Amino acid sequence: MSVLDLAITVGAPPPGAGPEVLGTIALTCDAIGLSHAADPLVDPLSEGEHKELDWYLEEFWKWPFEGFADRGARIERTLPEIGKRLFRSAFGSADARGVFLQWHREPLEEGQRRQISLRTELPAALRLPWELLHDEQGYLVLRTRNPVSIVRRLPQAQLSDRSAKFEPPLRILLVTARPSGTGFIDPRTISRALFDALDPLADTGSVEVEVLRPPTLTALRTRLRDAKRPVHVLHFDGHGHFEPAVAAHGGPCMDGGTGTLAFEDEDGGHAPVAAPLLTQVLQNSGVPLVVLNACRSARGGDSDAFSSVAAALVRSGIDAVVAMSAKVLVVAAARYVEAFYGAIAEGEPVQAAHERGRQRLHDEPRRHVYRRRREERGAHVALCDFWLPHFYQQRLLQLSPRAPASRRSPREAPRFTGLPEDPRYGFAGRGRELLDVERALFRGKIVLLHGFGGTGKTALAAEAVRWLCRTGMYRGACFVSLEHGGDATRVLGRLAEHLGVGDGAFDPGDAKAALARLISALVERPTLLVVDNLESVLPGGEAALPASERAALWQALAQLATAPMGSCGVILTSRDAALGDGRLAPGQRAMHREVRGMEPDDAHALAERLLGDLGIDPKRAPYPELRDLLQKLDHHPLAIQLVLRALADRTLTLKAIDEEFATLLPTFTDDTETGRSRSLMASLEYSLRRLSEEQRGLLVRLAPFEGGASEDDLLAITEIPEAAWAKLRQALEQAALIRAEQVHEVWATPFLRFHPVLAPYLRMQAGAEDEALRERYAHRYAQLARYLYHADGRQPVAARAVVRIEMPNLRRALPLRIAAGALDEAARLADSLARFLTIFGYRRELDDTPAGGRRDATLPSCAG
Repeated sequence: MSVLDLAITVGAPPPGAGPEVLGTIALTCDAIGLSHAADPLVDPLSEGEHKELDWYLEEFWKWPFEGFADRGARIERTLPEIGKRLFRSAFGSADARGVFLQWHREPLEEGQRRQISLRTELPAALRLPWELLHDEQGYLVLRTRNPVSIVRRLPQAQLSDRSAKFEPPLRILLVTARPSGTGFIDPRTISRALFDALDPLADTGSVEVEVLRPPTLTALRTRLRDAKRPVHVLHFDGHGHFEPAVAAHGGPCMDGGTGTLAFEDEDGGHAPVAAPLLTQVLQNSGVPLVVLNACRSARGGDSDAFSSVAAALVRSGIDAVVAMSAKVLVVAAARYVEAFYGAIAEGEPVQAAHERGRQRLHDEPRRHVYRRRREERGAHVALCDFWLPHFYQQRLLQLSPRAPASRRSPREAPRFTGLPEDPRYGFAGRGRELLDVERALFRGKIVLLHGFGGTGKTALAAEAVRWLCRTGMYRGACFVSLEHGGDATRVLGRLAEHLGVGDGAFDPGDAKAALARLISALVERPTLLVVDNLESVLPGGEAALPASERAALWQALAQLATAPMGSCGVILTSRDAALGDGRLAPGQRAMHREVRGMEPDDAHALAERLLGDLGIDPKRAPYPELRDLLQKLDHHPLAIQLVLRALADRTLTLKAIDEEFATLLPTFTDDTETGRSRSLMASLEYSLRRLSEEQRGLLVRLAPFEGGASEDDLLAITEIPEAAWAKLRQALEQAALIRAEQVHEVWATPFLRFHPVLAPYLRMQAGAEDEALRERYAHRYAQLARYLYHADGRQPVAARAVVRIEMPNLRRALPLRIAAGALDEAARLADSLARFLTIFGYRRELDDTPAGGRRDATLPSCAG
């Protein structure tokens, strides 16, 4: 590819120039013999406007409402005018305008593109938003057919132009760094966009995407040493920052500051890498293109043009760098990446692919959903940030992944055995859990996913399989369910079938010989083994194994997990985390990861997809009511899917479902499913099988509670003897019906979180309508509310933490006290609730509280 380049060279300001003069401009277009020099470059923006543009990109998306929205809209309206002013600054004189017009009107050869290259080492000139250049007809970079590429070059000896020639495949090394303490971003968001765009070429063997594991600087250096598999594109997906005049770890303190990228250390912690150190690692690495999906990776200091990460890399010899000039939102980054690599896949040159990504940002301005209040559905923030990505280049670069068909080897698809189908309504969220699973597997640990029934343990394991195989950590997966029983022989036999070694000579009953043969095959084909529904073979399970057979299973899993070179990852799922064997205890050899409810936004997205697929009018699910119901269900995916299906009955509303939940519980079913997933009752009753008759008799005393209870309150209200409770609690925890949570460090009593369906189920049972039990419940919580009201003055953080987690019980107690005629106590409880609901900003909940948190004719007034 050739370019018709118009170079803007900005040199030092003329002697005696005012502060508004940033430098002296020279224009050249060598291809058609054009040149013009000595015009002053006057800053077209005031200092206030520079700050406004910075605020728009860095802060506006956090506050897109009221006066901030007006301010953002005002800035957006000024962008074309700023672009026109910048254009006049560069091409304002008659001679300069003539050069531009001749360049712009020059017919392009086939495949040729227009480019404006900015060559300067003046930070003030580099900081100008050249991507906004506007010639009265529109932004130059947004031309549909022939967009103008804006390229930043630094005035150093330019190497000869070249087109990167290489033996296929085009190798892209993806560094996805998510160090702890830096603000979590789902590691799949950017990577998925990249893989989606390049999969067609990867399938033919033209492109190979490799994920760097672990995402450390040491691992990067080690990978770049491999000259037999040279990296052609290094893509960094993570956090970036510009440190003004502060030394980052591993780099010197520079007078004007230095750009940094947030790599991980060996423990997953934050390891900021300064631009000078990164350039040392990449120097002479042969990497021609670096793509930095990192905030402020093109941001430099006021006194050093080379202080940004992008500029430092170009100076070190990297041919071209894509970087971000300010904070880039995740949605924007994903859209840019998808368009950029989509264009690369079509054979477009890098500059053209970059402009394709920019145009996608302009054409699709919707970003994240912003919600001011809990009761609001929220709305997408629209952002005009197409000018945020910058392109640095020192020599012409064209990456062409195409090669004769005879030279390409098609990519082998991962092999799956027994993998469950994708969730009917899609899989969303769980980014933190997946990252924990990936890190543990990389370190050779067995992963146990445990938690309440219906939280999505199996779906999470299946997502881990698909993602880790897609990103190259494994070449396939074998999924073995023990729901109806199984032992080591079954697991080893299924794995042998998957690996293709299950011939007549293979005996899964001979564990030693079987493991030796399997491990040899695993080294050739790294595989992820998932053993699902492990609780079935534990003591008390419906297919419990004898102790000796359980020990044999644990031994086989432990040996597979230690296969050489990490060739076998092992994921287990179980409602019960007490496996009773030190080899699988959390620590050096295993990681236990509790799977709880989904994140609220992910749960809401699941609910909306479900309602859409079922053809249920979204108006029948108002956001505040839907949010409350999802919270009541503890954001459990199975409960969400089964309960919301009830809205297919047009006589039901969300409010009715909430108020009559216990009565409707038997109707929350899905006839298209089988086994435990067919109904909430079936899922819950499966867990209850572990309890003795005596324990089930005591269990009904938990019926009054909402969501759970502090253990001391539970014992005082239920009057269950401590010895009996100790056994019952252990049984409930093993059955994944309750879990203990610490509320606050100064609040020693654990909060026992119930499975969201447990209490409604218990209210259907005989003995649940115990008046004395209900009286103790309501009275105890009225006392607790008063205690917390006064404690809020002494220890507000701890008191409010308790109130938040106990709020469902406190709110349920109020109408019970009113119904019992305990009006003085009810009034005090209402006052306490009103105080905390106001503090928390729960306006709608305050209005929905009996008496609205205020006294009326029903409740006695108080003189002081």
